[in-house]
Amino acid sequence: MDNSVTEVTTIGSTHSPPSMGHDETKAVKTLRLISIFFLFCVIPIAIGVYLYTANAEDEEFENQYFEFANKVLESIGATLENSFGALDNLATSVVAAAHAANQTFPNIRVANFGIHAAKTLSLSRAKIIVMCPVVKGGQFEAWHNWTLQEGRTWVDETVNVQKTDPNYFGPIVEEYLTRDEIHTRNGATEAIGVHLPSWQAYPIVPTWPPYNYDYITGLTYTTAHTEMLEKGSIVITTPYLNPDPNDEAAMENAISTAGWLYERLHPDEEPLEPASDLYFPIFDDLNTFETDTSKTSPVATFGVTFYWRDMIRDILPESAKGILVVVDCPCSASFTYRLDGSETTLMGRGDLHESKYNDMELTSVITQLDSFRIRQTSYSGPGLDDETCPIAFRIYPSQATEDQYMTNNSLIYSGFTVLICLTAALLFVIYDRYQERRQKVFMESAEKNDAVVSALFPAAIREKLYANQQTQREMEKKGGGMRALDGNNAPIAELYTDTTVMFADIAGFTAWASAREASDVFTLLESIYFEFDLLAKKYRVFKVETVGDSYVAVCGLPEPRKDHAVVMAQFSAECRDKLVGLTKELAKSLGPGTESIKMRFGLNSGPTTAGVLRGERSRFQLFGDTTNTASRMESTSFPDCIQASQKTADLLVEAGKSSWITKRNDLVAAKGKGSMVTYWIQLGEKKSSTSKPDSARLSTTCGVPESKLEHLIDFNTEILEHLLQDLMLHNSPNQERSGPFSPKVIRREDSREEMKGYSFDNTTPRDDIVEVIPIPKMDPSQKPKKQKTSVGNSLDEKVKNQLHDFVTQVAHYHSNDNPFHNFDHATHVAMSVRKLLARILKPLHQRDSNEVKKGSRSVTSKAAKFDKILRSTYVLTSDPLIQFAVYFSALIHDAKHPGVSNGTLSNENHEMAIRFNHKSSAEQNSVVVVWDLFLSDKYDDLRGAMFGSNVERLRRFRQIVVNSVLATDIFDRELRDVRERRWTKAFPDDDVSALSLSSFEMDSMEGDLRATIVIEYIIQASDVVHTMQHWTVYQRWNKRLFCEMMSAYKAGRTDKDPSEGWYGGELWFFDNYIIPLAKKLKECGVFGVSCDEVLDYAQDNRMEWEQKGKMIVAEWRKELQGKEEGASWTADTCEESLSSSSNRSN
Repeated sequence: MDNSVTEVTTIGSTHSPPSMGHDETKAVKTLRLISIFFLFCVIPIAIGVYLYTANAEDEEFENQYFEFANKVLESIGATLENSFGALDNLATSVVAAAHAANQTFPNIRVANFGIHAAKTLSLSRAKIIVMCPVVKGGQFEAWHNWTLQEGRTWVDETVNVQKTDPNYFGPIVEEYLTRDEIHTRNGATEAIGVHLPSWQAYPIVPTWPPYNYDYITGLTYTTAHTEMLEKGSIVITTPYLNPDPNDEAAMENAISTAGWLYERLHPDEEPLEPASDLYFPIFDDLNTFETDTSKTSPVATFGVTFYWRDMIRDILPESAKGILVVVDCPCSASFTYRLDGSETTLMGRGDLHESKYNDMELTSVITQLDSFRIRQTSYSGPGLDDETCPIAFRIYPSQATEDQYMTNNSLIYSGFTVLICLTAALLFVIYDRYQERRQKVFMESAEKNDAVVSALFPAAIREKLYANQQTQREMEKKGGGMRALDGNNAPIAELYTDTTVMFADIAGFTAWASAREASDVFTLLESIYFEFDLLAKKYRVFKVETVGDSYVAVCGLPEPRKDHAVVMAQFSAECRDKLVGLTKELAKSLGPGTESIKMRFGLNSGPTTAGVLRGERSRFQLFGDTTNTASRMESTSFPDCIQASQKTADLLVEAGKSSWITKRNDLVAAKGKGSMVTYWIQLGEKKSSTSKPDSARLSTTCGVPESKLEHLIDFNTEILEHLLQDLMLHNSPNQERSGPFSPKVIRREDSREEMKGYSFDNTTPRDDIVEVIPIPKMDPSQKPKKQKTSVGNSLDEKVKNQLHDFVTQVAHYHSNDNPFHNFDHATHVAMSVRKLLARILKPLHQRDSNEVKKGSRSVTSKAAKFDKILRSTYVLTSDPLIQFAVYFSALIHDAKHPGVSNGTLSNENHEMAIRFNHKSSAEQNSVVVVWDLFLSDKYDDLRGAMFGSNVERLRRFRQIVVNSVLATDIFDRELRDVRERRWTKAFPDDDVSALSLSSFEMDSMEGDLRATIVIEYIIQASDVVHTMQHWTVYQRWNKRLFCEMMSAYKAGRTDKDPSEGWYGGELWFFDNYIIPLAKKLKECGVFGVSCDEVLDYAQDNRMEWEQKGKMIVAEWRKELQGKEEGASWTADTCEESLSSSSNRSN
């Protein structure tokens, strides 16, 4: 091997060459030998003397303490194991008895339950045990009948057991109340969902009915019950009865909670000490834990109440003093017990140990106590849950513990020990000085060179270089060397069969650079390629090299991946988009003309040979026809355009990305390749097949005039700016019931965990749909304050720019290939949303006196009956966040729309359908892609202006967007049925007068439900608002939808010709969706007389379509037949023929 190759590989190695830090290394070795010799001679003697004299007592103290501490943890684990074992035996007895009596859960009664339970209480050190069967909605009636039949039988039987139980301490129940329905303190529960009613228990507590109290809805530990039912594991609740003595309310609540215990504890037992409930799952299969527990679910649970003091009493010998046990729970306040022999004393709330003993802490989470067990455990029942508020035990000594073992004799020899330590420290300081100097020289050189090597070679290639270097060294030791022809020195090269190579070059770079200093040239290149490198890491694309102003990258090596063409297309598109903003920013420092810099991109796919040419300045390189063709694609491309070869285009089509490519009209004359067919890559943009660039397309798309799209972007941006100004004013300190607006912004780095919770990395939008969106309450006795936007309240330029950029990105997420589902349609929907929000009626008490005098609908008796509804819906117009969110939802609801229905996506088994479980695929995809864009760092200031530092506003905004966009999926039966049920509940049509005006405070959940429904119906109506507008508007969008569906049919994505059923389908749509929807908007009374117009237009359009629809469809089919074979409709081509067909139909 060449010496130059050896040098390169040495740089990347973790081993330094012999020449690096040679003198320093020699000095360090010499000093190390001296230090080691001194340490072996002096330090052991000093330590030995000190240990045998000064530290003998300290060692005894520590050893004895750790022995006690381990015994405490061991005993706690043993106590828990005994408790679990006793409960497991009782569960086995219960199930066996039920099977023997041919009883099935939940309707079981275990004879002599009190006898078995009394033994279990004794073993588990608990105060009460309650069995709670799992009762589901369909079992309610049978359960009530069963408790009516068997309830008193087991209660009387258990009372008799209490009378004869020598271990029972407390009053005997003579009379008791029963309730045969499942209930809580608030009354009977609804017969839906899952419930855990109390059943057989021991002992019987006379302060409440002995059975049928619902442990799920009636207690505060719903999470514990849920974890127990879902995981089938034991759950211990957060400790309670541990109030703050200075908090009177907390003390009263604790005393009330512990009321039933006062007469059942011995005089020396304090009721107000920390206690917990333990929930032990019961399974119907006795062999559950010998098989797969994930296939079974608990049929019942034991609820056990115990004091924590009972877990740690009677553990230590009388000689142990002052051992502290801190019980730490992340969900509540910790507390500290002191152990003095067999006595256990509660010291109080919090961690009360002395900080000087921190280093002697012995700790264990409750689920890991078995690690302190000496004997093997025999317990084989359900495991203890390790996620629900895991309780930890921390053991410390105290001053009382130390005082038993420590004297003052250790101070006598401290001087001698200090002298020895100072001598050793001095030697080590000298040693460290040389060591640090050597290490610094080595590491600085190694880090610099390793960074260079890492940038030049992939990780796998670097490892091969390091291995090659080791072989070279071994050969040199034997007196020889290696050359490339040697069998042991094979070239580092490999053929990768599936790759995509990208070449990118700055157009006009030479002319631009000729007028600049060299530093300016490198500032430009470093800035551009730094951003490209970040994107390469994001997409896992390997940057090969930069040659001058050219950037070369490859995907598919050294790590193979099937989607290399798709990823490279996305990477190149984002690089191009990143360049636009970057050059505008650099123009401020690099001068005019910088903002006009564009790049040409070329892509080609195929096999590539890649490897390291060892020798002088060795580097990782690509070879082969694939690389050469990619270079030709770049050189024959146009500025701001991405040109791909036929091979790359074919791979994109196979991946379902045919919408990304447009065939170039003219053939490309590539050097050495002849004439080639090539394609333009355009992600989410309008597409064209122009053969060369013109001034109209040098913005963000290739070959598409931007005038109309830019107008739509500016229009929507201006509206959102006004809404954002109102939102900022609403969030300011001058506005009541609103958090102050703060310049702090919500960034990923500021609150990464909080931001992670609001992304869709681990969930889908459909999972996050809620029945009711919490809506901020407005005082019904006051009128909303008028918000006036002044010059001083205008938006910051940075926020305005980010808002404009965001709207632009959303616009480009809408494909112009879709005649209907495009940004034009999104704007049309957004305008309707804005209109409907403005037409929500005010409640009577908020109307001006002149409004009442006009004799409008607002003073009629019917409107009065709806006043309660209006109180809950008018808040939508006074909360700018809701208005912004609904308008935002309208703009994004068709982003990245595939141009086909969700059903078609499911039939195709499309990746989008698979990702979203074949439910609302297009709608969920729109939310995810735009939300991910919205949370990106580039829009930090926009989010800051919208939410300040209030993450709760972000959460509510996200919820409104999810519910709104998913509401546009009108063909999902499950979502449709849910909306119908909510509508009936919120807007009853049988007794509107029940919505009384006399109640000043209406039910919060009921009001929020109405507001949520109105939000969803606003965007639903807006999504199809063209059917409720003038005939010409309806025809325009109906034709566009027809074009889109026919294009999908011609592309083979649907089996049935849409034109065959279009006429009847429209009539069905009017009768079954449009007109009923318009009637609901009118009947709810929220929008006043404006919905009369909506309903009239819908009925008129239906009537006119019935008369003219067949003729119109025939004309559309004729136009389609006249198009070239294989051609498809776009928004522009569909629009061109619209006016003529409409005129003929009229």
